[in-house]
Amino acid sequence: MQECGVGKPRGIAYQVSMKNEPNPVETRQALRSRIFWFLAGAGLNYLLIATPFKYLRQNTELPVWAVSACSLAVSTTFFFAWNYFINFRTDARRRDALARYVAAVAFMWALSSTALTLFKQFNAQMSFSPLGRSIDLDIVATQFFLSGLKFFLYHRWVFPLKAARPKMATPEETALSR
Repeated sequence: MQECGVGKPRGIAYQVSMKNEPNPVETRQALRSRIFWFLAGAGLNYLLIATPFKYLRQNTELPVWAVSACSLAVSTTFFFAWNYFINFRTDARRRDALARYVAAVAFMWALSSTALTLFKQFNAQMSFSPLGRSIDLDIVATQFFLSGLKFFLYHRWVFPLKAARPKMATPEETALSR
C-alpha cells in the first residue's frame, strides 16, 4: 500500500500494482527467444521449399508452376499442422478458427506459388553462396515479399487475440475522481 499525496497521508490509500509493469530481463529474454524461433522457422521454411523444388526440377519434367506449387505445398502442409496442432495461440476455439485458417493457408499458398513461379521465370543471374552452399534467392524473395501480408492475415484475421477491454473503475476510484 502506498499513501496518496506527499508528506502526511490524507486518509485515502490505494494499492500500487507491480504485476502490470514489465520486467526488463524477462522482456529481453522473450524478445531473444522470439527472434531465435523466427529465424529457425525461416530457415526450416526455406529448406522445406528449396529441397523439394530442387529435387523436382532435377528428377521430373514438371513445368515451373507445378514444381513451385508442389514445393510450397510441402512447407504449407508442415506449418499448417505445426501451427494448428502444436503452436495454436489465440483466444478463439480451434474449430472456430479452422475455416479462417484453411482459407488463409489456401490463399497464401496460391499467392506464394504464383510469386515463386514469376520469380523463376525471370533470371537475374544473381547468386548467393555462403559457405559453399547456394541459396535460392527466388525462394527468399517470395517469402520476404509476402511476409507482411502473411503476418497481418494470420495475426489479425485467423488467430485474433481478444481486444484489450477498458478497465472498469472501482467504486473507490469513482469517488476519488469526483
